[in-house]
This record gives sequence, structure tokens and C-alpha cells, in this order.
Amino acid sequence: MLAMRLKFPTFLSALALLLASAPAQADLAFVLTPATQSGVGSNEVVFTGTLTNTSQTDNLFLNNLQFSFTGAATNWLTGDTNFFFENVPGILLPGETYSDIVFAIALNPATPPGVYSGTATLQGGTNIFAATSLSGQPFQVSLPPATLALALSGTNRILSWGAPPAGFALQQVSDLTTANWVTVTNTPNATNGRNHVVLSPTNGIEFYRLKYP
Repeated sequence: MLAMRLKFPTFLSALALLLASAPAQADLAFVLTPATQSGVGSNEVVFTGTLTNTSQTDNLFLNNLQFSFTGAATNWLTGDTNFFFENVPGILLPGETYSDIVFAIALNPATPPGVYSGTATLQGGTNIFAATSLSGQPFQVSLPPATLALALSGTNRILSWGAPPAGFALQQVSDLTTANWVTVTNTPNATNGRNHVVLSPTNGIEFYRLKYP
């Protein structure tokens, strides 16, 4: 029993020494607002969020941002970390919160309609060399079917739709009671994230639609 009494305080002393010498732990609360963004008519989708250093004693260094993509997203999406390094502060003080742009996702111009998923993971720690994965958040880029818009320029008609999503063909028909839709051969002109086709006036009524694929 005497030996047990001697070992127990020795164990507590060793444990206290171990805890005192352990590196400080960095804690990050990471929320995207919102976690799903529409990519229609844009080649780059910007995500905003809130980052909070939940430690009350230690500075939190945000040193890197890693992306992983799921399924078809690996073929069409690319993480743009420039937005992170240009906007997010490199250090969060104890209890400090940052709310604004966190990262951006670049879309391949040929991206078809769909919902694409991935995860953004912030890395860092209590010094500028730390590369611990602090917190990850899933996100989605939604590319619903494009909608067709019509505007007039003098006597010409300008039809436009978002790009991306890609793969849509502009078609026309003069009689909706038939199924004789014909693909418009005019090459779309892409400007400000939209496809534009200028059509000369006609003597009759024309109907238009977008067909995919």
C-alpha cells in the first residue's frame, strides 16, 4: 500500500508536466453562408462564410485551403485559393471572427447542368508553419437548366442564355402544333457569362427554345 501511495503522486506530477509541455490546440468554427451557390451565367462562383477562433488564449494561423471534389465535380470544378489568400486574414486573434469571402470555385466553360459537390478544408494552427486540418465544410455548385431571354435591338431580336451551363442548342419553329423544331445555325457570342444570338427580323411569328443536349 505504501508503494501505491508513492507512485500515485508521481503519476500526477508526470501528467501535469506532460500537459504543460503539450502544444497549444487551435480551434476553428467554420460555416459557409450559404453552402450552395448557383453557377448559371458565371465562370467562377464565390462562397462567403464565417470563421471563428474559438480559443480564448491562442492566436490561430490560417495557412492553407484544400479542396476535394466528389463524382463529376472532379471533371468540371477547380478550387481558386487566390480569393482565400487575398481576403481572409492570416491570423485570427483569440475569440476573433471573420465573415466575408472565403474561397471561389472556377467552372469549366463546358460544364453541363447538374449539382456538383466538394469540401473545402482550412489548414493551420498556432504558428505559421502549422498544417493541421482545422475544419472542413461541404459545398455545392448548382447549374440548373438555362433560361432563355429575349430583347430587341432596333428590328433585330437578341436571344441570350447563361453560360455555363453548356451544351444547349437554340431552336426555332413557326408553328407550335408541329414538332419541326430547327436548330438555329447562328454561332452564339459569349459576353459577360451569357451566350447571345442576334437574329434578323422575319415576316412571320417564330417561337424559340433551348434544347439539351
